[in-house]
Amino acid sequence: SVRFVPGLVDEARIIEAVRAAGYEAHPVTSDAHARDKARRLAAYRQELRQFWISAALSAPLLAQMGAMFAGEQTEWLPRWVQLALATPVQFWIGQRFYVGAYRALRGGAGNMDVLIALGTSMAYLYSLVVTVSGWQQHHVYFEASAAIITLVRMGKLLEARAKARTSAAIEALMRLQPQTARIERDGEIREVPIDTIEPGDMVVVRPGESFPVDGEVVDGSSSADESMLTGESIPRPKAAGDRVFAATMNGEGL
Repeated sequence: SVRFVPGLVDEARIIEAVRAAGYEAHPVTSDAHARDKARRLAAYRQELRQFWISAALSAPLLAQMGAMFAGEQTEWLPRWVQLALATPVQFWIGQRFYVGAYRALRGGAGNMDVLIALGTSMAYLYSLVVTVSGWQQHHVYFEASAAIITLVRMGKLLEARAKARTSAAIEALMRLQPQTARIERDGEIREVPIDTIEPGDMVVVRPGESFPVDGEVVDGSSSADESMLTGESIPRPKAAGDRVFAATMNGEGL
């Protein structure tokens, strides 16, 4: 949440404050939904591609770990091979965790990215020192750092897929919303794009039309079909003081 005083802070400073907190922001425009949809699709494809690369690189390390759990005491993967497999997982696939940790710490906060970056880095760097030094009596933990990053990336992938499905459902609801509305200004009824409606405008909704925006009934009585929001098929009565919601259907009253 960003609190600001209109007129004292411009759009650029708000975006700068959001980025300083570790997030991204952009102005909402008429094509924002299409742009966000394309961005989410590209992000999901990138997540999917990087996850499979990470899984392929981590699989030999996890297979060796499984063999050790089964009682096999020797490492059948040379440590230099383990290092070669774990390095791109740590610093390429895991780059997002370092970036997220840096942004969080810069903003004076801690998050999951800090924990993942710290934990996997310790396991990787310790294993790197052991490998370079040739200390065969010490264990290495390349499989631990790679497995953690791969599993978290899998979680991010599932999260991105769930968000895509939710966004598709929201977009289907938004398509039911009218793109224009009749508002009363200066004693006249004007039809305007819904993007130009401001708080306090008086919106006129005729029988059988959809409510263009969320609002509160000021005058008149009717009923509203809100099944697209609630699943309840019985229309709900509406009178002065009741709330109405965009894209729901007005009944027989004005």
